[in-house]
This record gives sequence, structure tokens and C-alpha cells, in this order.
Amino acid sequence: MKFDHINKKTSQNISDTLKDIGELSTLFYLYYHFNFKGWSVYKNYNEKGYDILLVHHKKRLRRKVEVKTRQRIISSSSNENHTTHFTLTEVEKTEADYLVGLWFEHNLFFIVPTAELQNTKSNKKRLYKFIVTRNKSGELNSSAKKYLDNWKSIIL
Repeated sequence: MKFDHINKKTSQNISDTLKDIGELSTLFYLYYHFNFKGWSVYKNYNEKGYDILLVHHKKRLRRKVEVKTRQRIISSSSNENHTTHFTLTEVEKTEADYLVGLWFEHNLFFIVPTAELQNTKSNKKRLYKFIVTRNKSGELNSSAKKYLDNWKSIIL
């Protein structure tokens, strides 16, 4: 599916909708992949730094997941949909065990341990990034391929 690049700023209600799509899609995928293996999946409403909690009650294990959804269909950027950044704050990186990055228009999910994110700074604030690049033929950079649909890593 090819989208024409629209050179606009995304309105807040569309940004919120994309965030919800990413979180609910991730909830569904986690439930689909792991519920039969004894994992329960919960949306986090109370604590800071992560969106989804997985719990294996018998093994007493917990996994915290932060979801970031990115899209370049509606954007003020002119990079022609070849690169996107999934960025976590210091609190998100500290609290979450995994980043699930959804590149919306390509329906690509990247499951990255937060310990493996790139450390950077912006306005003296420490941030953590996972950067995905696609070449003109649509092939992903090697570090992105490693984490593409890597759902099983969450419960290992």
C-alpha cells in the first residue's frame, strides 16, 4: 500500500487515535501470542513509564511494555517515509522492559528490549531511541530487522 506524503502537522485527536491504535493492537498481539502460555495482559492506567503489563502468575514474572506508534502519512517532515524514530524518556526507559514500536503505515512491529536503545540527549534531557530506516526498495536496516515481530523475546 502506498501513501502520498501529506505535508501537514498531525492534529491532537489523530495523534491520540494513533496512540490508541498502537496500544490496543499491541494488547491484542500479546494476548494472542501469550495467553495460552499462562501470561495475562493488562493495560496500565495507574503507573508511569509503561503502557502494558504482562504477568505470569504461576512463575511470578512481570514484563512492562511501552508502546510507541509512528506514522509519516501526515507529517511536517520531508524525509519521504524512509526513517522513523521511536523515542523513550528516561522514566519510560527505566520503568519499561520492552519498547514495542509500531510503524503504522507499513504495519511493522519492532519489539526491542529497553536496555538496547540508543542513548541520546535533547535540550539537556536524556532520551533513548530506536531508529528504523527503509531503503528505496523497502528493505529495513539490519538492526531493525533483528527486532521485527520479535514477540517471543518478551517472555523469554
